[in-house]
Amino acid sequence: MAHRVGFVALVGRPNVGKSSLLNALVGMNLAITSRKAQTTRHRILGVRTTESHQIFFVDTPGIQHSHTAALNRQLNRTALSALQEVSAVTWVIEAHKLRPEDEAVLARIPPAMPVVVAMNKADRLATEADKAKAFALVAQLQSLRPNQPDRPGFKAIVPVSAVTGFQVDVLAQALADCLPEGPAQVDADTVTDRSTRFFVAEIIREKLFRFLGDELPYEAAVVIDQFSEEPAQADRPARLAVAATIIVGRDSHKPMVLGEGGARLRQIGSQARHDIAAFCDAQVRLDLWVKVKENWADTESLVRSFGYE
Repeated sequence: MAHRVGFVALVGRPNVGKSSLLNALVGMNLAITSRKAQTTRHRILGVRTTESHQIFFVDTPGIQHSHTAALNRQLNRTALSALQEVSAVTWVIEAHKLRPEDEAVLARIPPAMPVVVAMNKADRLATEADKAKAFALVAQLQSLRPNQPDRPGFKAIVPVSAVTGFQVDVLAQALADCLPEGPAQVDADTVTDRSTRFFVAEIIREKLFRFLGDELPYEAAVVIDQFSEEPAQADRPARLAVAATIIVGRDSHKPMVLGEGGARLRQIGSQARHDIAAFCDAQVRLDLWVKVKENWADTESLVRSFGYE
């Protein structure tokens, strides 16, 4: 079997499970997840390497059509720019329904681009009625993109579950079949192009969203102020010291993050420290602060200054 290699974008509306699917495909938690829409804010590269293929997955922010703040505009640009740099696209939808927002995302994919549909959350098809809806959805999808000379039909439609791993390997092989033949471009141990500093900020942001749920508005951000690493020695593990600031957009948001007497911030820090230590295999010192930047998510200069390019 010929070895195949190339770049594949994961695109879809917010909250369809693109980041969870990336983690399942790569076999490592690279992208943070939460119930909040557009939890993913950066383009994250995850590498899947097997004997038959090496796929560079580009996880993108969910494409929004109803919000126009500067942050949302930038996230849409990030997602759509990825479509110009890949050999194939995974269009991620939910296995039990198709929304107008899903079709709006499909309309943004270049007509000649090979597309594999990932019908995610197949583990939620619990009843025969659910499964019948999924089969009907497959027929609906095929009618959305029939084979035409200038617009090929879907290369494959694969029900998957990022949570259970159901048919993740089948999806990966369908995508590999869309890629050109070629040798591996990086060694098998490489799983991402992002730095440890990046993932530390993402872990803190994930804990922020998980602990505050719907209480904290979506536009909170995390900025790393200080970051220092010490390699492991014979008598001790590696050490990591991090100072970070949580940015919120209103004065009223700051007490939400702090909690009574700073209790919630300590809880966020404790859980983040635990996950950072596991991710980096290091002893971790983590200091967190909270700062207000009024309306930062609708200010282009501040959006860029916080790393959203």
